Amino acid sequence: MNRHERCLAAIQGRPVDRPPRYLPGVACEVASRVLGRPAHTGTGSLHYAETCALMEGEAAHREFEEQLFEDVAAFNRAFDIEVYRIPWRQRAKPARRVDEFTFVFGDPENDHRIFKYDPGTHEFGCVKTVSRCPLSPEDRLRQEVEAAERDIRNGRLSDLALPADYRRVLEKYGREFFVVCNGGYISAGLDADDLMLIITDPDWVRRKLWAQARRDAAFGRLLAGGPGGGVLLGGGDMAGNSGPFYSPAHFRDLMLPPLAHLVSALKAAGVHYIFRSDGDLRPVADMIFGEAGCPGYGEVDRLAGMTA
Repeated sequence: MNRHERCLAAIQGRPVDRPPRYLPGVACEVASRVLGRPAHTGTGSLHYAETCALMEGEAAHREFEEQLFEDVAAFNRAFDIEVYRIPWRQRAKPARRVDEFTFVFGDPENDHRIFKYDPGTHEFGCVKTVSRCPLSPEDRLRQEVEAAERDIRNGRLSDLALPADYRRVLEKYGREFFVVCNGGYISAGLDADDLMLIITDPDWVRRKLWAQARRDAAFGRLLAGGPGGGVLLGGGDMAGNSGPFYSPAHFRDLMLPPLAHLVSALKAAGVHYIFRSDGDLRPVADMIFGEAGCPGYGEVDRLAGMTA
């Protein structure tokens, strides 16, 4: 079997000569040692490198992006990996560079976040958030949901487009690798305010999830009509080492109905949907993969006990 035949057979539940290989992300430091040269492939060091390229201007960022695509392909060739997945990227241009490793994102005079790169751990993340927004978490949720529902009512979903980097990778590497698409994100949120809203404002959280599901279904139909393999890497982080961040009862009430709707719509369109989350999902796995019928799972977190 070639790479495409092997992947399609596995997705369809048919016999394969060997399981197809897929890596969700590889640290730049690892790929650089494997390839014997500096390489951009994933994790915090990739986010830092892309941030630096964005600060250097459009030409530098285009050069960086092309090198990223080729580095991922080169690593896949080195290990005969079938699936080409564009790694998680940092695409926002900072407002200001404070020093070699520190950047300001957003409006420095109003709401903004400060990100810092640690060259020892190769982590790049937010170290400080400054918010001068007078709105409460409840009001922010309402504004977000009303805007999403307004886009749906006004037909703005027709403005959806396949990601530019996905189309470029598919054009350049689609014959060689089985290219999958990132998208289909559905999540109640991760921070303290998001989780508290599940308790204090469940009706608006439910509406938020339904809006996400409807938008994701429209994106899936767009993907199905495109030239790729029709595999959508979606889901959303919702768990840690000790289990989901909110109860299975809340998952059943709020997440399960829109997730089931999304999976059904994507199946009808011929899209293979993969749910991804860190952590231990076993308390809600029967709902995700049984009741909602999600056909794929993208992260088996061994450190969280997901070994069987």
